Amino acid sequence: MKSRMRKRGEWTEKKDDDRKEVLAPPEKKSELNPPEPKKELSHEERKELEDCRARLAEAKERLLRLQAEFENFKKRAAKENDMVRESASAEAMLKILPIVDEFEIAISHMDKAPAKEFKHGIELIYAKLKDMLRKDGIEEMTALGEGFDPYKHDALRQGEGEEGKVVEVVVRGYTFRGKVLRHAKVVVGKGKEADRHGN
Repeated sequence: MKSRMRKRGEWTEKKDDDRKEVLAPPEKKSELNPPEPKKELSHEERKELEDCRARLAEAKERLLRLQAEFENFKKRAAKENDMVRESASAEAMLKILPIVDEFEIAISHMDKAPAKEFKHGIELIYAKLKDMLRKDGIEEMTALGEGFDPYKHDALRQGEGEEGKVVEVVVRGYTFRGKVLRHAKVVVGKGKEADRHGN
């Protein structure tokens, strides 16, 4: 049989064999450790805190100013790029206008000039146009007889001829300063019938 008794602020449990076991006292809300009062900052600490806040505000203001300047820069750059493109287009058109004039002259004499002379005049105008393009860095690709290159050629269909070779140029391709400006539209050889069957 067990019984409990309290001794000197502690709870004990008495057992049949007269041995005592110390039990923990009931939990009580302790007010021995109240929250520490807010520590007052020293004059130096307050000054340092104010300096940090001022530097933070200055950094935020500088960041906003840099963002605004960057946005203005992007707008100016885009506007300048548009102006450069327009200027380049206008310059190219200005170079073409004399050739347009020559075409108009040739067309106005088409009924009067013999066919042979008219053809020769058109060929001269065409040569002048090609020369103008070449000076600006635009050159015609050499495609006929070359191996098909997907980076330079657009295959329209297959035709009779050496397999994998360009056997016909439907639309000429051009490069601009070494880079592909327009792909050549070509017909690619599919090989002879005997070659395809391995004979």
